[in-house]
Amino acid sequence: MNKFFTLHSVATGVWAAIVIPGSGALGNAAIVDLGDFTVVVDTFSLPEAAQILRETAGQLTGKPVKYIVNTHFHGDHHYGNQVFEDSQIITTDLTREILTKEGPPEVEVWQNGLQKQIAVLSKGMHAAQDIRLQTAFANEIADKAALLAAVPAIRRRTAALTFSDKLMIHGTVRSLTLLTFGGGHTDSDAFVYIEDAKVLIAGDLVLSKSHPAMLSGFPAAWIEILQRIGQELEFSLVIPGHGEVTDRSSIGEMISYLTEIQIYAEQAAASGESADSWMARGIPVPFAEWQMSHVFEWNFRWLFKQYVNEKRGESDD
Repeated sequence: MNKFFTLHSVATGVWAAIVIPGSGALGNAAIVDLGDFTVVVDTFSLPEAAQILRETAGQLTGKPVKYIVNTHFHGDHHYGNQVFEDSQIITTDLTREILTKEGPPEVEVWQNGLQKQIAVLSKGMHAAQDIRLQTAFANEIADKAALLAAVPAIRRRTAALTFSDKLMIHGTVRSLTLLTFGGGHTDSDAFVYIEDAKVLIAGDLVLSKSHPAMLSGFPAAWIEILQRIGQELEFSLVIPGHGEVTDRSSIGEMISYLTEIQIYAEQAAASGESADSWMARGIPVPFAEWQMSHVFEWNFRWLFKQYVNEKRGESDD
């Protein structure tokens, strides 16, 4: 047992490392035994957590971690790359391009940004009335504080290998299929399909009863990607980017969330009432019980602003 994640055997030779909220690890990871070597999918937000992930992979499989797959460019899925110094990192072409173009932020700028985020989150936590919302804010603050402390030691490592649509990794006992159907959660999202085990390692395209962060995403394309995954791949279990191990039903749940929050925000924008007045109504059922509930407000206000701007644009024509 460690303070960052719990380990779950999902199938023979497949393990999910599910983060403990508030630990700082933030995004889930996975370990897959291919027979003669191991593949790790995503590496947490903290190098300290990634070091335990590396040690755990070695203990479980007894084989080297040959490849790291990063599902997308968000830091909670790749800041731990540096501890896998003997492994080759794989991403989509575009994910590598984005990370290479942006480059790592300066330490002081990064830390100042995190401190400002913590201050905003703290204000939100103190204003929250709902215990679920208070807990979500508290976990996010703890995650950001852990990252703040780790920033000086983080060294970004980007991919040595990239792919545009599909990449197969073959071991002696199983193969992995790396796929991307384009950008939904971010500009470019990859996922891993283990056909023999009927397991999907989804990154942040699929969350398990957790509010997905939409602010760098493309909701319409995201829904289309999820529909394709459901139609084209045979799997029974899902290792999500956040939340507990789940099953195929999570695909439908994500599509419902992305669809219904857009409808809700569009109705709000058309009502002439403020975003504040609609937020005062609380999170709509059935999403009120989901984890990371503070993210709903971010998503709602982002969409609300888009719909209001569209309405203004129409009136100007």
